[in-house]
Amino acid sequence: MRIGGVVDTSTVDWYGNVSLIVFYAGCNFRCPYCQNSGLLPLDSGEEVDLEYLRQRIKINMTPVPGLDSVVLTGGEPTLQGEAILEVAGLVRELGLKLMLDTNGSVPEAIEPLLEAGLVDRVALDIKAPLNPGDYRICTGISDAEEVVVNVGRTLDLCLEYGVDLEARTTVAPTVTDSEALIRGIARDIRDRCTVYYLQQYDNTGEVLSPRLKELAPPSKERLTELAEVALGEGVENVYIKTREDGLERIG
Repeated sequence: MRIGGVVDTSTVDWYGNVSLIVFYAGCNFRCPYCQNSGLLPLDSGEEVDLEYLRQRIKINMTPVPGLDSVVLTGGEPTLQGEAILEVAGLVRELGLKLMLDTNGSVPEAIEPLLEAGLVDRVALDIKAPLNPGDYRICTGISDAEEVVVNVGRTLDLCLEYGVDLEARTTVAPTVTDSEALIRGIARDIRDRCTVYYLQQYDNTGEVLSPRLKELAPPSKERLTELAEVALGEGVENVYIKTREDGLERIG
């Protein structure tokens, strides 16, 4: 598998858990606000084997209590479907929980994980309302018709298999910060997710768009306004996530 790196211990990627984070290399989207743009090329990062991750996880499981979970993120981990299936099996073998962070565009790689009961939570990055026009703008890809269908399929699979689904939208200035866009997303995910997070755009990383790199993140007040829009559309358990104050429930 090709990975861009590992964070040995995190308490903010999966709240309530101490997680090891694996960043997979390669992504099929080109979101202009992406802050991990160095991981976008399929040949980025380094090639490692399963034993490398086994040892990395086991080292961080001690001293007790140490880790209780692993998060697979990226890039887009589902582009390496066979690899994440093996890693998920390893995580179960070691007695840990697993969260998959995905853009949802490859449901055929996600379903085997769900069917085998290897995933405890899916964090699905919802970029826009589920229509090709909005997805094309927010992901930077030209052919969004199939992607929209696949993201919808991923939503349905999580519901079908009874897996906790954490829907996420990064609120980036001039791209995903309009009430109309959040309202559209809310209508598409309503009754299909466990929780909805509105995440504050972060311009401190390797932001793909030079223009967006120069723009300030949206304010906490703006995130709160957009969260209330989602609540108004019937989405339950809406949170905002900011650099200053972390995760806060709205409503």
